[in-house]
Amino acid sequence: MQKLNVLNVNEALPKWSVHQWLVAIDEQFRKQDYHQARNLILQAVPIFPDYAVFRDRLLMVDSRWSKPISSRGIHLVTPDEHDFSYLQQCYADEAFMQQLLPMGRKKQSAEAIQHALRKSEFSVVHYRSMHRIIKKEVHSDPKQPSSQYNLKPIGLASLVDIQIAHRRAELLIGIPDQGERQRATAVVMMLIMDLAFNEVGLHKLTSLVLANNPHSQRSTVAIGFTQEGLRRQHLCDPQTRQWLDCYENGIVADDFRHNSVIARVSKRVVGRDITTKPV
Repeated sequence: MQKLNVLNVNEALPKWSVHQWLVAIDEQFRKQDYHQARNLILQAVPIFPDYAVFRDRLLMVDSRWSKPISSRGIHLVTPDEHDFSYLQQCYADEAFMQQLLPMGRKKQSAEAIQHALRKSEFSVVHYRSMHRIIKKEVHSDPKQPSSQYNLKPIGLASLVDIQIAHRRAELLIGIPDQGERQRATAVVMMLIMDLAFNEVGLHKLTSLVLANNPHSQRSTVAIGFTQEGLRRQHLCDPQTRQWLDCYENGIVADDFRHNSVIARVSKRVVGRDITTKPV
């Protein structure tokens, strides 16, 4: 098969077939040159608007996955190497990880954390996940909101198990300090929903909640998720070896658009109604 000369792409654009575009794009994925891959996809999509493979590839490298987002002094920051110590601290905190990842997905070594940080800009391609560190503004003069501030990490927010073809992801939010959790959770939830449904165009978010945590389940349903099922004896507690049930919850784009609670809360904590479809 003749290799396409990507460097001369502008001359070849009108003549390329779907197959030729895919070969060129996949070559950039193989090289892990995702910026070039995205440039090629953005040129291919208008030519073949109904070809789903191009849109799937574009979702994987969409720059909005790492777009800075913030509201009310809460920032969801794409982690970089400066955040290594905080991430290492989080993974070492068993109680926190139990809250974030019920029944624990495996612990991360220092090497694994550093490797993930190097791949954070395109984590959806590498890991089918998006991770943000939740940081709050700490002002040098608390009485002066306009004073200079630093960003203090207070938790983690992630979309994991991202299903590209189905436009679906599982939502995880973990804030270890109870006081910080009460103040920040609603803001984080609204920012993540806005990103998921309005920015990158997901169709559904899911959330698994342990059945022995009724407060978390009530909060999840109250904010707009629908309890879709109960997974019986779905997880095994690594310490007690007991089998635990968990609730399966989900919210689809249609329900998000017509949810009065999300509309009201987002106006309060984000300053606008995020359920309104962007133009």
